[in-house]
Amino acid sequence: MEERGCEPDIVSYSTIIDSLCKETLVVDARKHFSEMISRGIAPNVVTYTSLIHGVCNLGQWQEATRLMDQMLSKGVFPDVFTFNVLVDTLCKEGMVVEAKSVVQMMIQRNIEPVTITYNSLMDGYCMRGEMDEARQVFDLMIRRGSMVDVQSCSILINGYCKAKEVNKANKIFKKMRRMELVPDTVTYTSLIDGFCKAGRIQEAVELFSKMHGCGHLQNLQTGS
Repeated sequence: MEERGCEPDIVSYSTIIDSLCKETLVVDARKHFSEMISRGIAPNVVTYTSLIHGVCNLGQWQEATRLMDQMLSKGVFPDVFTFNVLVDTLCKEGMVVEAKSVVQMMIQRNIEPVTITYNSLMDGYCMRGEMDEARQVFDLMIRRGSMVDVQSCSILINGYCKAKEVNKANKIFKKMRRMELVPDTVTYTSLIDGFCKAGRIQEAVELFSKMHGCGHLQNLQTGS
């Protein structure tokens, strides 16, 4: 670019950093990040979000939070995409308390959490077996109106099944119809697995037949 007399700008740097991060070439992305700063080109929210997403994909949540702090110190304010990436990563690391703090920070900054934000938080609670907390998030989404989607229900159903609370999972499944949400293969598979592990084979078979009757492809693994 420079050989042709063109100087890289914030857009070109942000584009290359985003591309490198998507290819998990975060070390190279960091080099370009440092280079742009040394050239006096200040990273913007897009640049930081790309880099945060990159380190999060490598499980480097500490580096992600450090970058977030750096953003704020430079007067660059995270947007909903930045926050969503951080919430998702913290939840996958089992750090749900920290993820909830990030959500609260969003609200304090007048950035409204979206369905993806709450789904990540709910999934984090489910992975820890904290189903009461997961249900509170689900109910909050309902109260806020039209925030619950099929993935929200699938997450909660799967969580209940893993916690051996199949009746509660089945209630959410039935609630989906009233909410005009159509279960997908993931939803059916989670509940079928829950019925099987609870020894409720007849109900599993009936749900399996219903799944095929609705046009879903088989997505079940045979196992012990």
